[in-house]
Amino acid sequence: MVQLRIGDEVCKRLSQAYELDVENFIAPRLRGVPLFEFIVAVVLSQNTSDKNAWRAYENLKSKLGSITPEGILETGVKELAELIRVAGMQFERARKIRRLAEIFSSENVEKRVEEAISRGDHGSAREKLLSLPGVGLKTADVVFLMYYGIPVFPVDTHITRITKRLGFVESSNYERIKSFWMENTTPSNYLQLHLLLIEHGRRTCKARRPLCEKCNVIDLCKLGKELFGKSPV
Repeated sequence: MVQLRIGDEVCKRLSQAYELDVENFIAPRLRGVPLFEFIVAVVLSQNTSDKNAWRAYENLKSKLGSITPEGILETGVKELAELIRVAGMQFERARKIRRLAEIFSSENVEKRVEEAISRGDHGSAREKLLSLPGVGLKTADVVFLMYYGIPVFPVDTHITRITKRLGFVESSNYERIKSFWMENTTPSNYLQLHLLLIEHGRRTCKARRPLCEKCNVIDLCKLGKELFGKSPV
């Protein structure tokens, strides 16, 4: 019997514990939208719940009709901030989104990224994405995985916390955690595992008072073994 790689094993177990609902995540719900709109939506989801991010996104859609650089630039910062208030940090986000709109309206960002990807130069595509305001390592990887279907593994705060608790990686370094999951998971499972780990972090492996007694990967977990010994459940 072939033993599953640890990432695939975690994916298998978590898929038995949680039924993923795409409505609980903003990025996977976006289909067929321009890159600018996708990035705006992901920026809205940073440091807030996906539920609040979606409400802010819908407020923008309702007001503007379509989320375009031109529409954003025709909207004042105060009005923009009010529309996305539900996501929090509204003035900071509004300024980032306005700056994004300025860049997208002055240069064909989507074309440049897609041309780099088409010639296999993912490094240049990633570099261009990271040069955009509001786009960090996680957001760039979300764009790669969920917009372009490129097999990478985005890492958020839930995934960082869970990975360290499991004892798979001791550091909080983004690239180390990303590399661990990519090296130990089948690429076709990247998206599912990414979402399942987030769900696990929201519902069970919480930042405060993790519900270890309900965890079905606790026998793989360094923290669980420290807390419960060899028989955690």
